[in-house]
Amino acid sequence: MRTTAILNLKGGVAKTVTTVNMAAILARDYKARVLLIDADCQCNCTEFFGGTSDKGTLADILRLPDSYPDPVTFCADCIRGTTVDGVNLIPGDDSLMDLDLSKVELGRVRMNVLRQFVEAAKGLDDKGIYDYILIDCPPAFNAASAAALVAADDIIIPIKLDAFSLRGMGNLMRQISNMRKINPRLKLAGVLPTMWYRDAQMQDAEKMLADAGLTVFPHIRRSDKVDRMTWQQRPLLATSPNSAAGVDYRRFVKAYMRGGQENV
Repeated sequence: MRTTAILNLKGGVAKTVTTVNMAAILARDYKARVLLIDADCQCNCTEFFGGTSDKGTLADILRLPDSYPDPVTFCADCIRGTTVDGVNLIPGDDSLMDLDLSKVELGRVRMNVLRQFVEAAKGLDDKGIYDYILIDCPPAFNAASAAALVAADDIIIPIKLDAFSLRGMGNLMRQISNMRKINPRLKLAGVLPTMWYRDAQMQDAEKMLADAGLTVFPHIRRSDKVDRMTWQQRPLLATSPNSAAGVDYRRFVKAYMRGGQENV
């Protein structure tokens, strides 16, 4: 089982679009069992699959008191189905925005509870309930993103290849490096250029990331089909599988499954 956090501290880089389409491709094309965890207070991943339910959310999980007798079962009880066969979801809610790192220090947030659940889900033979757990992280470093990185095996960084995003990479890499002190197994699977179009600056930016020693996944071309997908609340496999972005996401997932990883 592999647990991957989809993370960037900058918004508007297609984190949720990447998470949703990864899950759909893994489930349909590779017959994998996938769990999504929505750690973003904007809850776009949750909304994509129809909103919250009467079950618990990630915010409820992170607020569990240390004395709670069985946090793993509580996590499992929060899981619900989605519109994609083979894909389940632990939803988020907007109270995630209240879970800042100061509450971790005060003991009001259990940063390691997701890791406990992931370890239990792996089972003794590492062939547990799910094949992949994908965590849609917020565009900020807070208690939810910290909990995600404590639980994750690796990280994918979707990035729009503009000057602001590239300048923010240094801070992001420092945060990841700091989290490896808590979770030494945490790796950077790679950087995923999104909303790509043919341009000399785009190509130069890809080369710059590769020259810095980062694994750069095959880019995702800009496509209006992505906007349409979000309105229809169905992944590209269902709406526009042969669109530029649809083809590119399948190519990316194939590269992801090859498992090339680099230490931060």
